[in-house]
Amino acid sequence: MFSVLERNETTLIRDRSSFIGILLHSTSVESVKQYLTDIKKQYPKAKHYCYAYVINGLEKCSDDGEPAKTAGRPLLELLKKKEMNEVLLVVVRYFGGVLLGASRLMSTYLESGVQTLESADIVAIENKYVYHLTMSYKDFETLKRISKKLSFSFENVEYEDKIKVDVLANEHDGEELANMFPGASIEVYGTKKIYRR
Repeated sequence: MFSVLERNETTLIRDRSSFIGILLHSTSVESVKQYLTDIKKQYPKAKHYCYAYVINGLEKCSDDGEPAKTAGRPLLELLKKKEMNEVLLVVVRYFGGVLLGASRLMSTYLESGVQTLESADIVAIENKYVYHLTMSYKDFETLKRISKKLSFSFENVEYEDKIKVDVLANEHDGEELANMFPGASIEVYGTKKIYRR
């Protein structure tokens, strides 16, 4: 799955109407509601605020007064096709006086969504296991050398008589860590979601 951590915004003009695409990181329905309130304040004279979101299995879309399935549904399908999660995609429309017709309207909302996604800084969502290691300084130096090759990352390093460190790794890596560092103490602390560029 993929997400964004920073707001991204693009503008598309079609027959005098402005379509402003906004992509946001969102982890709850409450945050979606707050973002929508803020966007309506930011663009108070817009005619439509169409949106779609996907948040850990929850999904919803809205045409906000546009003809049925011409705005929200294409935006939602786009997010699902791109395997996005924890995101809200809003397209704000300032009506320019020219009716586009259902087909062109749908393709324009979709184009605005695609443009906004393509210009965003997309990150991968990974669920990692947290292994708490207590190890010698020598073993820690070895661990640091091999970490990039094995995609390990570290948190909460404590330098005492021995090194205490949390290693974020894949589920099967615990056994490999135990084999590589037989003198180390290893405990599993659960899982943690990380966002990787």
